[in-house]
Amino acid sequence: MARGIDDFKRLLAEFRGLSTWAVGSAVTVPFAAALVDLSPPWPKGAVLTTAVVELLVLALVFQFLRRARKSLINGTLAVSALVLAVVSPIYLLQLSLYSYEVPTTRERFVKGDECTPDAKRVFADRCPDLGLDELRTAEYSAERLWTRRSVASIRVRLVLLWSASFVALSAALGSFLVYQLRAPRRPRRKVRKSPGLTSSEPG
Repeated sequence: MARGIDDFKRLLAEFRGLSTWAVGSAVTVPFAAALVDLSPPWPKGAVLTTAVVELLVLALVFQFLRRARKSLINGTLAVSALVLAVVSPIYLLQLSLYSYEVPTTRERFVKGDECTPDAKRVFADRCPDLGLDELRTAEYSAERLWTRRSVASIRVRLVLLWSASFVALSAALGSFLVYQLRAPRRPRRKVRKSPGLTSSEPG
């Protein structure tokens, strides 16, 4: 039991080390904290929730793959990297389309994809693709321009895409680290000094 916990702590330390190397600073929440500006506007604690998701994924990877065959680990790494490569651009596209920042407060909020009846009457030809100009007329309140159901749907969609990206990232790096940590280290070869190079004491 103690040996397994110690190995898992080593995995966490290596994972944190990779995140520090990747973002160039000692972040407390691996990866997610460095990408806080790209996190979904809702909920407010998305970064902290992501930290829990990362920890859970690492625990699952450690539990199921620490004694797995190399082929299974390679497969997990490849699939996770593929999912990350597909989901991340989709998330960034959705974030760009369905989020906005209030110029006065710098707060970020989520748009919807279905206009309210009032918004349809005023902005019929532009719904649901409304921007900051239309939001300014509604005091930057998304619920005045889009239905609550559509705003909630977009919120959940962004959170799921964000979480899926970090699940894939944690699974890929976790499977890589699990295999690397269990691989035996090669002992360093001792360099023998040549007898002809030894210095003699002065008489």
